[in-house]
Amino acid sequence: MKVAVVIVCYNSGVMLEKCLQYLQEQTRKPDQTIVVDNDSTDTATINMLDSLDDVEVMKLGVNLGYGGAINKAAENLIDYDYLCCLNPDAFAQPLWLESLMRAATLHPDCGSFASLMLKTDDKTIIDGAGDVLHITGIPWRRFHGRKADRCHLPAGSVFSPCAGAAMYQLSAFREVGGFDESFFMYVEDIDLGFRLQLSGYPCHFVPDAIVEHIGSATTGAKSDFTIYHGHRNLVAAYLKNMPLALLILTLPLHLLAMIWSLLIISIRGQAAPIFKAKIDALTDATGRLKQRRNIIRKVSTGYIWSGLQKLPFR
Repeated sequence: MKVAVVIVCYNSGVMLEKCLQYLQEQTRKPDQTIVVDNDSTDTATINMLDSLDDVEVMKLGVNLGYGGAINKAAENLIDYDYLCCLNPDAFAQPLWLESLMRAATLHPDCGSFASLMLKTDDKTIIDGAGDVLHITGIPWRRFHGRKADRCHLPAGSVFSPCAGAAMYQLSAFREVGGFDESFFMYVEDIDLGFRLQLSGYPCHFVPDAIVEHIGSATTGAKSDFTIYHGHRNLVAAYLKNMPLALLILTLPLHLLAMIWSLLIISIRGQAAPIFKAKIDALTDATGRLKQRRNIIRKVSTGYIWSGLQKLPFR
C-alpha cells in the first residue's frame, strides 16, 4: 500500500525543519512527502522551502487555509491508498507511520486513523487521543491535558482524528469530497470525520502512532483568530452533518452551549471574535443546511447517536 504524508506550511520556519527531520527517522518511510505552502511571507521559511530537495514542495501563491491546501495535494496523488496529514508543529516518533499502516491493514473498513498526540514540552501529558463530538455539537480532543499514565488508551473507535496527525483512506476521502475549504481553519477535521462516519467509514485510534505536538503554534491557542474560526466552524459542522432527528433533539442544547460560550469568552475579554463567529455562523446557516443535500449517508441515526459524547463534561 502506498501512503503520502502532506504537511501544510505557513511561516512555519524552524518547526517545519524539525517536523521533516523526525519524518526522516520513520521505520516505515512515506512513499511521498509533500509540503504545501500557503503563501508564506517569512523569509526564513521561504529560503528553507527553496532548499528542500528530498520532498515535493507545492507553493500555492495564495492562502487556501488548511483543508484547501490538503485538497490540492490530494489531487496529485495517483495510485495512492492513504493520505497522512501532519502539522509542521507535530513531530512524529519513529514508529508513527508504521503503526498507522499496520492498523490500516488490520482495519481496511476504516476511513480514518487517529494518532496519540503528546505535549511537546511535557510528554507525560496528552494533547489528544482522537476527537470527540458532544451532542451539543461541540468537539474536543479526547483526554486533552490529562496524564497519559492515568488514561486507558486501547486501540479502538473514536469519532474523528485530529488532522494535525491523521491518516485517511484516500478513496473514502475522495468519496465524501475531502475537506470543506470554506472552513479555512479549525473543525474541518471534525466535519470530514462526521461525513466519513455518515458514509460508513469509522475512525480507528492507534495508540502506538505517537507524535509530539505543540498545538496552534502559528495562530495561537486562544487568539482571536482561533476563537473566531473554531466557534464559527463548529456551528457549520453541526448544521451540515447532524442527522435531522438528532438535529431537532439536540438543537436546544446547542443553543444553550452557544450562549454559554458567548458569556464565558466575553468575560475573558474576547467578546468581539466570539460574537462575530456566532453572528456569521447564523448568517450562513441557510447555506450550511443546503449542504446537507450533498452528504452521503449510509448509516442509521442510531449509529451516529452511539458515537456522540453525552456526558456534560469532558
